[in-house]
Amino acid sequence: MAKKSTIIVLVSFFLIMAWAISPSSVPAKEKFVNAFFTGPLTGPGAAVVLPIFQGWHDYLTELNSKGGVDGIKINLVNSDDRYDASRAISFYMRTRSLPRRVVMVSGGATQAYGIYPLITRDKLPLLCSAGRLTVKPGYVFLIFPPYQDQTCAALDWIIEDWKKKGKSGMPTVGYMAWAGAGCKEGTNGADQYAKQKGINFLPPECFPPGSLKYDTWLIRLAKNGADYVCFGGCTDPDPSFAVRDAYNLGLTKKIQFVGGPYSFFANTGLRLVSPEVLEGTVSLSPFLKGDECRNHPLAKLFTKYRKRPLTEMGPGYTWGIAVARAFEKGLRIAYKEVGYEKLNGEAVYQAFQKVQGDVTGGIMGKVTWGPKSRKFTREVKAYRITKGKLVPMGGWREAPDCIALGKFK
Repeated sequence: MAKKSTIIVLVSFFLIMAWAISPSSVPAKEKFVNAFFTGPLTGPGAAVVLPIFQGWHDYLTELNSKGGVDGIKINLVNSDDRYDASRAISFYMRTRSLPRRVVMVSGGATQAYGIYPLITRDKLPLLCSAGRLTVKPGYVFLIFPPYQDQTCAALDWIIEDWKKKGKSGMPTVGYMAWAGAGCKEGTNGADQYAKQKGINFLPPECFPPGSLKYDTWLIRLAKNGADYVCFGGCTDPDPSFAVRDAYNLGLTKKIQFVGGPYSFFANTGLRLVSPEVLEGTVSLSPFLKGDECRNHPLAKLFTKYRKRPLTEMGPGYTWGIAVARAFEKGLRIAYKEVGYEKLNGEAVYQAFQKVQGDVTGGIMGKVTWGPKSRKFTREVKAYRITKGKLVPMGGWREAPDCIALGKFK
């Protein structure tokens, strides 16, 4: 009898164990992908890139809190490369052993050049601002119009402004940017466009990041007869400080200053420089600025995750959200087409080429990624600083295709 009881107990035990470890009783393993971000979160460029990263991070964190993309959570891995290509490369190499790598974001053109051969070898899409890497469409996708196109959009606005003022002929235009890739990129192709339009486009004035005084470059531009000066690849507050020095030299009465996407931020330059100094300065941007930026519904994520008022939010924050939304769209397409088991960089690369139209919720213009295009958008918006505020001057306007005019090795 005791033996029979023992057998019953043992059979019951094994039945219970079998039930306990059956597939239906084990919690489903969470689906995930790895997404990477490298950029200057401190040091040069941080005024722009840190808010971009925060917007990217916060939007995807919010998405994860709602279940992710069709149940797939996005694991965010980031690095502060301090605008150093070697650090970005080192970070990339450390990520290669991680599973389900689907995208890398680079917050600097210099770092993107270093990573480019690696992402191409690994078939991993790279989101960045390095226009020259998209001349031959590959695994690089831009996160705004290339610098060349943005400079040419400024030239178009300058021609319109020149004619509105009733002036004959064509103006003389100067260009200022940080020394390095940004200075070269913004004029490679734009110089040819200026020549086609009959503009006297002066040699670019390239200055070190964080310069204390800009008199040397400004005086040379004035002596060369500049009617307008464009700011290219340099981040605020440098452009704002350069206009401050121009004001002190009396040059703002003769020269109209036109900023690019990184110029004249409400939370930096417009706070650090007196309103009367920047009055009338123009900014052409591929993303919303000023009150338009702060009033966008998605800007509320800043107060939720950063615990600070919207007055402290830079426009790069919503730009980061715009990029995150495009990535989300691409990930959804890839998952639908290949399923979870085959979800990798190649699948997302193919999907990105189908991300088009109003993807950003109005933060930026229409997305134009495609089989033959790697431009995030071709549209920019003009703002004029009026009484210390960035006031929009109309809607989105299409930038010319000036990267096609560039000379690349």
